[in-house]
Order: sequence, then C-alpha cells, then structure tokens
Amino acid sequence: MTILLIVLACFGVGLAARLLRRWPRLVFVASASGAGLLAMLMWLTADAPGVFFGRTLSLDPPTRIMLWTCVGAASALALFSPLTFERPSDQPLAVVANSQGAFFFWSLAPLVAAILLDSFPLAVLAWTMGLSVLMLSAQPQSEGRVGGAAQFVLLVAIGGVCLLLANRFFDLYPLTPENLDLVRNATIFLTLGFGLLLAIAPFHIWVGPLADELSPLGIAFLAGVAQSVGVWLVAQNLLQVTWLAGKSSALTILLIGGILTVPTGALLTLAERRDGRLVGYLALIPLGLALIGLGLGTRLAFVGALLLVPSRAFGVALVAGGIAFSRHHVERRWRTVGAFAILLGGWAMLGLPPTLGFPARLALYRAVGEFHPAVLALVVLAHAAGLLAVVRAAQRILDEPAEPAATEVKVVPYLGLAVIVGLIFVLVILGIFPQLIADPLAAVLKAGYLK
Repeated sequence: MTILLIVLACFGVGLAARLLRRWPRLVFVASASGAGLLAMLMWLTADAPGVFFGRTLSLDPPTRIMLWTCVGAASALALFSPLTFERPSDQPLAVVANSQGAFFFWSLAPLVAAILLDSFPLAVLAWTMGLSVLMLSAQPQSEGRVGGAAQFVLLVAIGGVCLLLANRFFDLYPLTPENLDLVRNATIFLTLGFGLLLAIAPFHIWVGPLADELSPLGIAFLAGVAQSVGVWLVAQNLLQVTWLAGKSSALTILLIGGILTVPTGALLTLAERRDGRLVGYLALIPLGLALIGLGLGTRLAFVGALLLVPSRAFGVALVAGGIAFSRHHVERRWRTVGAFAILLGGWAMLGLPPTLGFPARLALYRAVGEFHPAVLALVVLAHAAGLLAVVRAAQRILDEPAEPAATEVKVVPYLGLAVIVGLIFVLVILGIFPQLIADPLAAVLKAGYLK
C-alpha cells in the first residue's frame, strides 16, 4: 500500500506544482514538500514484497537504491524549475515553461512503477508511459514539420513494441529450448528496443532534435531519470533471464554498443555549444561506460555499472541546474554559481574524485583493462575530451557579459543554491563511502554467468 502511495504522491505533487505555476516560490515549497513526502514514504516502506492487483511489487536493497536515485534526481530537477520562471501568462508556451516541475513528477509516477514491478512487459509499458508524459513539456520550434518530440514519441512506440516482442520470445524459448531462432529473435528485438530508447550509438541521432525542443532540465530528466530506469531494466533482464547471457550475443552487443557510445558522446559534446544538446551528449559518456560494465559479465564490472547510475543522475541534474542559473539569472554571482554547478556536475558524471563516480569508474577501468587495454585507452581519452568540453562550457559562461546585481531581493536563486549544495553533499559522501550502496548491490548478484 505504501508503494501505491508513492505513485499517488507523485501525481499529487505534480498537480500542486501545476496549479501554483504563477508563483515560483510556492512551486518550490510544493516541490520540496512533495520530495520530503516521497522520502518519508520510501523510508517507511518495508523490504518485504507486496501484491497489487495480482502483481508483485518488490523493494529489495538494489531496487530501493534505484528508487532513491530516480526520486532524488527528479526532485532536484523539479526544485530547479522555478529558476526558469517566465512572466505569468495564459499562453500555452508560458504555461508549459512554468510547469516543468509538474511534468517531472507526473512522468516520475509511471517510472516508479517500472522500477518496482516484477513483470518485464508491465515495466516496459510503465517506462514508455513515463517517457511519453515527459514529451508533453516539449516546445516545438518550427511549424509545418514534425519536430524532435513527435519523432521521439514514435520511437517510444517502436521501442516499446520491440521490447514486448522480445519478452514474448523469452516466454517461448523455455518451451522449445532446441529452437535457437527464438534466442536470435529475442536478442534482435531487445537490441532495437533498448538501443532506440537509451540512445545507444548508432541509435543516438534523436538526442539533438529532441534537445532543441525540451528544456535543459527536461533533457536532464530524460537522461538522468528515465534512461536510468532503462539501464535498470537491462540489468534486471540479464539477472532474471538466466539463459540470455549464455546462449545469445546480448553481452557482446552491450559491450560493442558501450564502446561506440563513449567516444561518440565525447566527440559530440566537444563540438557542441547549445545547452540542451550539451546535456544530452555529455550524458552519453557515462551511459556508454555503464553499458560496457554490463557487457563484460563480471561481478566487479556489474557493480561498477550500477554505481555509475546514481552518479550520472545527480551529475546531470547539477549540469542542468547550472545552466538554469546562468541563462535565467544573469547577475555575476549567479552566473558564477551556474558555471560552478556545471563544472561539478560534469566532474561527477565523468567520475572524478571525490564523487561517487570515482570508485565506479575505477572498478570499470580495472575490468576494461583486463578485457582489452586499447578499449581502456579509448575510454580514458573520451573522458578527457568530455572534461575539456565541460571546462570550456563553464568558462564560456564566465566570459559572457553580466548585468549589475538587481536591487530586488530574489529568494528563488538562494533556494536553488541550497539544492546544488545538497546534490554535491550526496555525491561526495557516497564517493567517500561507496560501500553504502556497493555492498547491497554486490550481495544480490547471484546470476550464474557473472565471473
């Protein structure tokens, strides 16, 4: 019942943020209260699985970590949304721009269900619902042609169907284990589904057009929260479908996809200057590294990949929050705060000390080095290129001309600064004590294929 309350609370907080959209301070209070309510509900929820309409809702330690990651990152992005407040208006574009936090909480509700459900097809349906709800916050940039959001909705439908077809082959194969065509077909549809929705290279081409229509906070929610759920579903699939790793090329495909995604994200980030695209492309680098970790098939790499998920989620939230500061509060002090947040967010996403990404990156570097030194060299170069792009983006913001400090006292930027401090605190504490989440993750890895 508590799990159901978490989903209902997401809808309720989103409704409150929508109704209060004309008053950014009240939106922040509503979002902060909602985040506190969600934290309390998750804290009170027992680990024992529950049953809802015949389906089991599980909340074991790894699931709880994933839930805290998604709720925490989504709440941070919703708390950053008042920073982008525009003049109150009944025009649709202004209404959507001032209601970003509402869409984040509404999208979070089905994503929470996707994390908790023990049924892969139902989890896929919930995941695609969350992705579709997020597209309602997009703002088309042109008339007379299909935009990035519409293209992504089509990809969500195609990807969801591919994953459901893959699940059908999962169910059929144990009945006829001699039919290896079922294994091949399941692998093909699984690759298409996750490849499209996770933007694994070469399926990443939708990131740019969509980033032009979603705000940087929106693309950060997609990358940090929604795609984290996708990585979680991949990991769960590998652990639950025991024959998938041994009788198919799924691990090899994950490995190749990760090796392609890491340098692709680095090169695109290095060449990009637009805010939304910068966030989307930068998030591809840790995503590719996580896929490499899942594809290596070792316990160390698997734990490192899962550790990278919260680091990536909170890091991308920091980068998007810094962009919100620098673009909507142009006084020198707030631009400095924005540049600092972008730098630290990129620092965390690329796994530099003392953030959580550092122990995750070390574990994955060690596993990749044992697999192939040339791949390790490629990954290190890609991370260096990503860091150069982040430093350049922060420097570019500091070099832009700033306006004199306003005489009016602004409360919302100080509230946003508190959110930045909170995110940095979480990343540093978990980076110093990674065993807080690494030990529960390692304790449940019982898949036979993991070495």
